Amino acid sequence: LVAVEEAFQFGFPLDAQAVLLIEVDGLEAGLDSQRDAVVELCQKCGAREVRQADTAAERQKLWKSRKQAFGAIGRLSSSYCTQDGVVPRTQLPHILKRITEIGSKYDLRIVNVFHAGDGNIHPILLFDERDPDQVKRVLQASGEILEECLACGGSVTGEHGIGVEKIGFMHKMFSEDDIEVMSRLRQAFNPQNNLSPDKMLPTAGACGIEQHHPGRHAAM
Repeated sequence: LVAVEEAFQFGFPLDAQAVLLIEVDGLEAGLDSQRDAVVELCQKCGAREVRQADTAAERQKLWKSRKQAFGAIGRLSSSYCTQDGVVPRTQLPHILKRITEIGSKYDLRIVNVFHAGDGNIHPILLFDERDPDQVKRVLQASGEILEECLACGGSVTGEHGIGVEKIGFMHKMFSEDDIEVMSRLRQAFNPQNNLSPDKMLPTAGACGIEQHHPGRHAAM
């Protein structure tokens, strides 16, 4: 929050622990009542301040604070690794607590920018990729966070997919039969394996193979 405020001067209180951005939409006749209900709920839950955008320009400024957050984090660290897990919304307090604990365990600073409305978390682990020990700790912490998402009844990806980095988690989320069905479906539409080869689905004999380059880790 401090990094975002220093970069863009949105007027956020620097001692706040978090900012929750809420937008309502729908038929115009019902928007005021939706807004009032949201404000009442926020105040009931202990929000120290509730601000409302009264103009399109103010709305865009609030959304800019969210969209520019990742760029502002460059003020805090030369490198960062972000994850894309998802948990049931009821588990958000738990997973945020666990992220803090995992950060302390591995002596890492972790900041959070995420989609609270659907439980999609983006913990951002700050480190220096020139330091092999920091890279190692970031990878260990990232894996532990994703394991915790699974333990909460969630998934290791909420919007960006499995790719190559999370192939090793597929067997933890799905049975062998599930993966076999997915593989057969993929084969039907991609028989030559020309489209995104070696991504998403584990391949025979690849279990346990790891690929490394600075700042990135992929387990297949």
